[in-house]
Amino acid sequence: MSTGETLRSWLRSEIMTILRRTAEPSPLVLWCDPNQVWRDLLKAAADGSTFELWADGEHELILRERLLKCAPGPRVIWLPIALDAITYLKVFELQAEFVWKEPLIRALTRFGVEIARDHEPELREMLRAYALEHIDQPRSAWRELTPRNAKSALVDDDQILAALARTGTSLADMLGEDRMRVFVRRVVEDFGLPSPVGLGDEDWRTAATARLLVTDAAVRMPMDPPRDGEKIIPPGPARDRALKLLNRWQKDIELMPAFEERSQRADASTSLAYWARNLERDVPPLASRAAEDALFEIEVHDLARLDEFKPLSERLERREAFFVAHARGFWGTYAERRVPWQSPLELARVGALILQQSEVERGWQTPGHAVAWFTTTGWQVDRQSERLFRDDLPLPGGLHGVRARLRRAYLRHLDRCNAAFSELLHHQGIEAVDLPYGGELLAKARPQKDPMAVLVLDACRYDLGAQIAEALDRGEPVRRTTLQPARAPLPSITPLGMPFALVPESGSVRVELVNTGGARWRVTVADSTHDLANAETRREWLRRQFKLKPGAITDVKTVLANDPPTPNAAGKLLFVFGDEIDAQGHEGELRFSGADDYVERYVRVIRRLRDAGYSTVVVVTDHGFVHWDPERDEVEAKPTGEVLWSTRRAIVGRGLEHRTAIAATVPGSDLECRVPRSVNAFKTYGGLGYFHGGATLQEWITPVVVCTWPRKAEKVAAVLTPIAEITSLAPRVEVRAGVTQTTMFEGDAKVTGRQVVVKVVEPSSGRRLFGSASVKIEPEGPPLTLVLERAKDETCPRGSRLEVQVRDADNDQLLDRCDVELKIDLEEWD
Repeated sequence: MSTGETLRSWLRSEIMTILRRTAEPSPLVLWCDPNQVWRDLLKAAADGSTFELWADGEHELILRERLLKCAPGPRVIWLPIALDAITYLKVFELQAEFVWKEPLIRALTRFGVEIARDHEPELREMLRAYALEHIDQPRSAWRELTPRNAKSALVDDDQILAALARTGTSLADMLGEDRMRVFVRRVVEDFGLPSPVGLGDEDWRTAATARLLVTDAAVRMPMDPPRDGEKIIPPGPARDRALKLLNRWQKDIELMPAFEERSQRADASTSLAYWARNLERDVPPLASRAAEDALFEIEVHDLARLDEFKPLSERLERREAFFVAHARGFWGTYAERRVPWQSPLELARVGALILQQSEVERGWQTPGHAVAWFTTTGWQVDRQSERLFRDDLPLPGGLHGVRARLRRAYLRHLDRCNAAFSELLHHQGIEAVDLPYGGELLAKARPQKDPMAVLVLDACRYDLGAQIAEALDRGEPVRRTTLQPARAPLPSITPLGMPFALVPESGSVRVELVNTGGARWRVTVADSTHDLANAETRREWLRRQFKLKPGAITDVKTVLANDPPTPNAAGKLLFVFGDEIDAQGHEGELRFSGADDYVERYVRVIRRLRDAGYSTVVVVTDHGFVHWDPERDEVEAKPTGEVLWSTRRAIVGRGLEHRTAIAATVPGSDLECRVPRSVNAFKTYGGLGYFHGGATLQEWITPVVVCTWPRKAEKVAAVLTPIAEITSLAPRVEVRAGVTQTTMFEGDAKVTGRQVVVKVVEPSSGRRLFGSASVKIEPEGPPLTLVLERAKDETCPRGSRLEVQVRDADNDQLLDRCDVELKIDLEEWD
């Protein structure tokens, strides 16, 4: 007996052995099957006209008439009755070559399947479906047939998860009649879930989900389990399988929306919210939305009661790990409508950092100590605290007061540190800070042969430069950037800052104030008459100084809207100007929307420049800025003397005197400058705002970011995990790094990360129906799950065939695609 023989071929052989016999009349087989398990197997064996089969279940009388009228021939007649129940066909029974009455279980034993006697009673109801499932499997693939093996083969874990998660489809339609019986046994015996018998399909799905949620809570808090004892699956293999199924459901991209909707229905039938509110110890992330909401409300309430910064920040620091864990859970990361754990987590990080750095200024003995702290650690406080000034971020109501208290604490920290810095500058002088200007570092960064692009930004504070560097390095196999500190001239304003950020030799710069109906800055270089304080003439000077081609000066908006000029078109040196941060700050908007969007914008510009062929990109800036909301006593009287130019943060002239203001010489001139200490002002501010011009660390110390890539760098490939259906208004997709020729054959250092977006489009029209935010795929990073947002006002009927596309976010190159079916209606009022 061959181990490669299949049940189909064996059954054919058994039948044809009889039908090939030479007999008059032709051989006839009557197949008695009172349990009706053989018919589909016979049809499969007869497929392809191997033999003639009558198996329509006709009455014996009709079959007798057919047999009397038709020509004799070898055939099999299936009868859904036992041998002793034959009536009208009795005469044909006597004439038949063979009457089959062997049960399927005995036939399978003859076929070679091992079936233990004590398993036979449980297996009988599953055998038909199991045999059909395995009819084309070789005998060698038929393992020992046990009830557990049969159940798992007929209804596997994937089918149980689909039955639990899919809505709008009955269990019977999904599984079929035979499998439905097996399904009931599996969910009860193997998973500890309630039986669907006697329940509506949707009621069963909700009840089963409730049992999963309560069991999850009981396992995570074994010392304080929920009171819904009847819903807790007892310890053992069934519980383990059930929790594994729950974990898969929460991580399956296509089924996540169903879990989010179904679990919230199930929560209503449990006491998990009440249980969570009364816990006295920390609990890990839970599968129950109601429990997570209750835990979140408790945390917000406890934080809102703390009025003083120190106890507030200490509690935030203690709870940070708790916030991190819950922010990474399903309801903090994957849900479409998330529990906002990220909000207290961000506040905790800010509070902890401010607390850790409080009184750091006491250890400074020179201005250099202050600058070293600021360029290594201090900028991180500014970066984290920037989010405290954003009014566009969603924040639960109870945390508004917490944010306000942290904002005040940051401003006081800002004042204390800069007051100490100002004191050191007052006694040791501005020149004690031995830092180059940006233009000097820019000149050193220029490669001898390779092309270089310069991104010239207005008001790019040090922490923003650090963010740009971090974003470019994130996911790269090696560091691509270096961040170097420079200093701005005093006063720290654009007309002076821009020339010193560009001129290679600061000693050649000449600065003066001219009176043309009002004091105006004029900045020239020794061998030129171009006024570098003016943007247009500054660009003309660049063209002449570096012998630039006509297209070698552009701006951020143009680079983002069009393909940037290549080195072949623009030459080996390209200047790109961007003033978005300074423009928004002067319009009073920066504190409401923050600078994150601008950082992302500049990072995208740099990547586009890299892709255009500029293997070196340098970022320079003119000055930084501060946020401040001054008290009345922080507004100082103006210096005395010959005042030629004045702002809130600086006074310029000759013979200036002031009791506390910091004295400096305007570089490249004989002009004196006085700036108030710390964040004080010579004029009232008029409320919280964005300001520059003085000598705080944030205004005066500027970043120079140098980015370098291999000349023949290759972007990492990006591939899409295929999905078959879109069943939600916020579908999820998974994107991961693929294999490129470089990753296969060359060093990782030549592979760069890639920023991608995902779109769902209608192929015939190109309409975009869904889209994602831009994310970075890292060469060796984990797969990323993206939540797609529906395009506004776009409609599309259910059943439409759409295309999911992964595209390069910088140049819109198509990287991967898959076909998908829309399983919901996109209507105008969704």
